[in-house]
Amino acid sequence: MKIKNNIIDISILIGALIILFYSSDPIIYPDSHRYLNGNLHDPPLYSSIISMMLSIFGTLNSVIVLQTLFISFSIIFFVKTLTTQFNLDLTIRALVSLFLFAPIIQFNRHLLTEPISYAFSLLFVSFTFKLIYNLNYKNLIWSTIFIIALLLTRNQFLFLYPVILLLYLGILILHHSKKTFSLLAISFLSIFLIHNALLNLNKYINQDTFKNENSIDKSAFLFIYIDAIYISTSNDSKLFKNQNIQKTLTEIFGEMDKRKALLKYYNGRGHFGLSLKDIRIYSKPLLKNLAIQENTDINSLKKEISIKLIKANITKYIKHIFKKFYDSAWLFVFVPFFMLLASLINFIKHKSHFSLLVIFLSSFALANHSIVYLFGRVQPRYFIYSDFILLIFIFITFAVLLKQKVKKIL
Repeated sequence: MKIKNNIIDISILIGALIILFYSSDPIIYPDSHRYLNGNLHDPPLYSSIISMMLSIFGTLNSVIVLQTLFISFSIIFFVKTLTTQFNLDLTIRALVSLFLFAPIIQFNRHLLTEPISYAFSLLFVSFTFKLIYNLNYKNLIWSTIFIIALLLTRNQFLFLYPVILLLYLGILILHHSKKTFSLLAISFLSIFLIHNALLNLNKYINQDTFKNENSIDKSAFLFIYIDAIYISTSNDSKLFKNQNIQKTLTEIFGEMDKRKALLKYYNGRGHFGLSLKDIRIYSKPLLKNLAIQENTDINSLKKEISIKLIKANITKYIKHIFKKFYDSAWLFVFVPFFMLLASLINFIKHKSHFSLLVIFLSSFALANHSIVYLFGRVQPRYFIYSDFILLIFIFITFAVLLKQKVKKIL
């Protein structure tokens, strides 16, 4: 009977072992070296995990084994949480597990933050489910731990701050008391203080090792700059009084005009993706030379150029951001948006736990997409943390509703 009840859990672990038996060799990407060598710009958790595994086992294969098994256990825990909450039958549990297991096949061997982040996000959402329906110390502490873990794994997860504020506000409305407010306030402050303290500690410890990293092209304006160039025209170079900046931008705009890599040449979905590479690669040596001429760093130049160009083309910039939505996964923006709208209305009227759960999941997906569209390069792998979970939730909701409907008919 125990084997039958845990057949899905056993199947997930067997599947993970089969994948590892087939190969546990790491796939190294250009970005992998950031985590292998460590740096001051990425959160330190994944680099620390790699260092720990190398010091214990002496091989990168151990990292792949760890992250594959970690994802497997997080899927098992997530499915058990959903089963407890929504009383899922065996068929639904099997389908949910299979769907969540698919990313393991895709990227379990990637020496990147995605596998670990995927596991942490499943555990974070699991304990948030528990927290919404059962506010207690255990669920709040574990939710806080996994939020910090995500923040220390990828800068992308900075979007969690507004999501957590919205979630905690909803919980406070459901459980209105001074004790609840104190607990949630302590949790939020702990997240902020521990996250920032560990980031600063990492920078302090490694500042001598990576003392030349100030010149590295890595900031919030890394991709905002590309957006700013894309929406602008050669005439916008005249906005700058500095002759060196004006000359450099004139050269960049001239080349992008030849390549038809600006917004005015937009010809459908995919145009910006191709233009992004052209702008980034062509700009790099020119901005490097400009930084030397101006005795500054590339990031400061990108910030100055981006702000001025976006201010002058704010309407086009806003339209461009919405176009990014359309050019990529627009369905995963509009669906959670309407879910958020409907759940907010229902929560205001009925103060239900289920409404707060929908608010959390939809805002989780929207915030993730928004931070990528605004500050990063749009890639499907950046959305797995939120979109897979959102799809699972929609599927379960329909399955449960249909099951209840059929029971009423019969």
